[in-house]
Amino acid sequence: MGLWLHGGPAVNVGMISATVSSTSIVHMNRRIRRLRRQQRRHHWQIRGAFSPLSEHDWQGFDAALTQLETAVQSLRERFERVRHLQAQQSQLEEQLQVADLSPDTVTQLHNRLHDLEMQLESHLFDWRSLREPFWQAVRFGGLGIIIGWILHAIAAR
Repeated sequence: MGLWLHGGPAVNVGMISATVSSTSIVHMNRRIRRLRRQQRRHHWQIRGAFSPLSEHDWQGFDAALTQLETAVQSLRERFERVRHLQAQQSQLEEQLQVADLSPDTVTQLHNRLHDLEMQLESHLFDWRSLREPFWQAVRFGGLGIIIGWILHAIAAR
């Protein structure tokens, strides 16, 4: 379906013909020109997205990739430590199931089991993971208090 402008004010769109005033034709032409400009602009944006990367871009990508590899490696090490501690915990729990243990041995096993649980909790919970939620709570909580004061002052008038 194309748009054909004839010599007069008649416009033919596909199979439909209509009589249009000269001002609407001017507006239609402006709109067509605007759409063509937008299309060209988007074409250059898309073309720029696939252009070769500069040396600076590759260095940034390489640094980000190295940082990601380091994070994955530390996550794997942490996972292995947790897995090892869980295996030790299950062995201690099995040893506690034995009925003929002396009270000293049971106390030692409970202490070791408690220590392992503490180590597991410390590996699963990291204080650094609370840094971002803490600052978000401070930021938005403080913002809420300020907005509350402003609303209170407005309502008091």
